[in-house]
Amino acid sequence: MKIPGAVYAIIAGAFILATGFTSVAFSQDWRALNPGGAQEYSFNAISGTVEGNLYAVGSGGIIWSLQNNSWAQMPSGTTVNLNGVWCSPEGTVYAVGNGGTILRLQAGIWAAMPSGTTVNLIGIYGSPDSGTFIVGNGGTILRLQTDNWTPMQSGTSANLSAVWGCGCTGLYAVGNSGTILRMRSGRWTAMQSGTKANLKGIWGTADTGIFAVGNGGTILRLQGKTWSSMFVGPVTNLSAIWSSADAGTFAVGEGGAILYLQGDKWIAMNTGTTATINAIWGGPEESVFAAGNKAFILRLNETKPSN
Repeated sequence: MKIPGAVYAIIAGAFILATGFTSVAFSQDWRALNPGGAQEYSFNAISGTVEGNLYAVGSGGIIWSLQNNSWAQMPSGTTVNLNGVWCSPEGTVYAVGNGGTILRLQAGIWAAMPSGTTVNLIGIYGSPDSGTFIVGNGGTILRLQTDNWTPMQSGTSANLSAVWGCGCTGLYAVGNSGTILRMRSGRWTAMQSGTKANLKGIWGTADTGIFAVGNGGTILRLQGKTWSSMFVGPVTNLSAIWSSADAGTFAVGEGGAILYLQGDKWIAMNTGTTATINAIWGGPEESVFAAGNKAFILRLNETKPSN
């Protein structure tokens, strides 16, 4: 497939020659950008802004950012594991982690915010329609209200791993033992998932539909009001999913797995690694990034995987 000129220029310049990273071409599908001297860390989450700034967070409080075509490590002020990161459309960036840690980026500096909890916080997401939410262990759900994080009743004690939603589809959270919650009229209610697998990620669009992924290669798709299992073959544990109407739908997980949805079939992509991939996110110009163990970040070479 032909690579659009704008994407090729980014790959050839800003990302391949990015400061502090060694670029290694692993395959025709993905290219790795490895932060030098950081292989003992793992990236657990990745997110970016509409301006193209990218943030990856992980173990030991590590935070790397891509700004002005250069990668750099940012002081986080913490050594706890960071598990989630989210960038608002207005440019505010939040990171969440163990021990109730919440960080907010202001004027280029990460500062702690009171969370009111000591449980491990795992996922964060926000939308202009619904607000900003954090999920974590023990059924924890926090909502940002007038610059304060307030707890919500989730109706479950299961560990929650991810939250996602928009005005067109509603707000959802997923977690252990097949837990799926949906928020309606400010209240969270349980949905039947049809699985007992631990669910790790959820994402969707009005065009692509809504998907949840988890252990044992579990992929669920919401059709109407019912979650249905999709067959993906002998795939290991999956940790995250991301989709857009332009770039498509991707799921990532252990063993370097990245799957791409083609029609109703999941296609394994070439990644060149067996390390666990923990997160995936896409940004402007159909750019897609994945991040995982051994502090690597992968960039999709083409806007669609090759056949």
